[in-house]
Amino acid sequence: MPDIKRISKEDQAGLPKFQNQEEAIGYFEKTYREKFVFEESIETEEGNCHFYRLITDEEAYIKGITELNANGHVGLAFMDSYQPVQISENGDIQIAH
Repeated sequence: MPDIKRISKEDQAGLPKFQNQEEAIGYFEKTYREKFVFEESIETEEGNCHFYRLITDEEAYIKGITELNANGHVGLAFMDSYQPVQISENGDIQIAH
C-alpha cells in the first residue's frame, strides 16, 4: 500500500458516525490496513480510550522508529510521518490535523 494522505477536517466530517469503539476501530483497520497502528490504551472517566497512528509516510516512520530505538530521540520528519487518531469507548474520534 503506497503512502496515504492525511485525513483533513473535511474528510473527518464525512466519516460515518460510529456507535462504539469496536465499530470505529474496524472501519479504520479495514480502510487503512497496516498503516493504522495501535499505540496505547488508557482508562478515562468516560471509559477506555485507544490511541493509534495513521502512517502517512512509511519510509520516514520506519527511519524514525529506528532512530528512536538506537538514539532515544526522533526528528521532525518522524513526527510528520503519522497522524494521531484517538478513539473513545463510545465511538467518538479525535484526529490531529
